[in-house]
Amino acid sequence: MLANEMKCAIPKITDEPSLNLLQARHPLLYLQHASEGKETVPLDINLEEDQNILVISGPNAGGKSVCLKTAGLIQLMFQAGMPVPVDGSSQMGVFENLFIDIGDDQSIDNDLSTYTSHLKNLKYFTDHADTHTLVLVDEMGTGTDPQFGGPIAESILEKLNQQKAYGIVTTHYSNLKVFAAQTQGLKNGSMIFDRNTLQPTYHLAIGEPGSSYSFEIARNLGFPYELLENARQKAGQEVKEFDELLAQLEEQKQKANEKDRQLNQKQKELHALMQKHDRMSKDIEQNKKQILLENKENALNYLNQLNLQST
Repeated sequence: MLANEMKCAIPKITDEPSLNLLQARHPLLYLQHASEGKETVPLDINLEEDQNILVISGPNAGGKSVCLKTAGLIQLMFQAGMPVPVDGSSQMGVFENLFIDIGDDQSIDNDLSTYTSHLKNLKYFTDHADTHTLVLVDEMGTGTDPQFGGPIAESILEKLNQQKAYGIVTTHYSNLKVFAAQTQGLKNGSMIFDRNTLQPTYHLAIGEPGSSYSFEIARNLGFPYELLENARQKAGQEVKEFDELLAQLEEQKQKANEKDRQLNQKQKELHALMQKHDRMSKDIEQNKKQILLENKENALNYLNQLNLQST
């Protein structure tokens, strides 16, 4: 019953660890949205042997954490022998280790800060990760000074990549986006954000990093222009230009995707017209043959009648 309600399927099972999710949906979010009459945006998430770690960036409330949790929940369901909310052509394998760091594990009893707890988990991951490990980390490296948190997170990613572990991590750090773009084994992903409406689309785009849209969101919330310009200056020219470049690239990709969609639609329409033309041509040719045959029969009948009259 539950599997039918979530429109689950049994993916193709691989002998080795793999994660190729098509039209994946967060199971709990899907049920909630279905009860409210809302659509759930499906995600395509693919980890391969030569691109085994996905680094997802983008604005807050854009869907990064939901994407991470979607992959984690579906993998757990799959390894428990349950059908999963994906397209049936998805491919999945079993991971011996599932290492997950999501949420705030701050503990007063154990005297652990958020960042300390985060680091403790990451140390365990790097100590035990291998080719049969799936690592899921939300907001990697946050909780401390970005000047130090970013490089530490990058080093941890580098170690996990050397161990050939599979992983999905989310981040706002620019150095992790650059590292993913320049390193074999890693790839960027971004949660698409509509720059015009400043609203998330919850679509995952693979292959490019995403902007955090910090200044745009703050402007939309009504922060004074002078305050934001002061903040831009403090951020530094390189940081500002990098984030603006990401936003422009994302906008250009959205426009390119829209043009591709329109082109595909035109091609479908052209194909339909060509098929219609072919059918009409065949019908005309068939009618032409039928008319010629009828004329021939009429002529023969007329000749036969003349012959009968002459005798």
